[in-house]
Amino acid sequence: MHKFGPLLAEQYMMCIVGVQIHSYRGIMNEEIKVGKFKTLNLMHHFTSGLKALFSSMAYDGIELVRVNCGGAGYSAWSYLP
Repeated sequence: MHKFGPLLAEQYMMCIVGVQIHSYRGIMNEEIKVGKFKTLNLMHHFTSGLKALFSSMAYDGIELVRVNCGGAGYSAWSYLP
C-alpha cells in the first residue's frame, strides 16, 4: 500500500483538478462571447503546465506498477507493455 497509495492519491487529485478546469472553461467561454480574453490566456498556461505534469506523473506511475510486477511486468499478460 505504501507504493500504490500515492498513485491513487495522485489520480484523485488529477480528477479534482480536471473538474475545476472544466468549470473554468465554462466561465472562459462566456467571457470570450463578450470579447474578453484574459481567462483564455490563464487557461492556456494552466492547462499546458498541467498536461506536462500529469503526463510525467502517469509515466512514472505506470513504470512503478510495471517494476513492482517483477518479471511479469514485461509479460503481455500484464497489459502494461
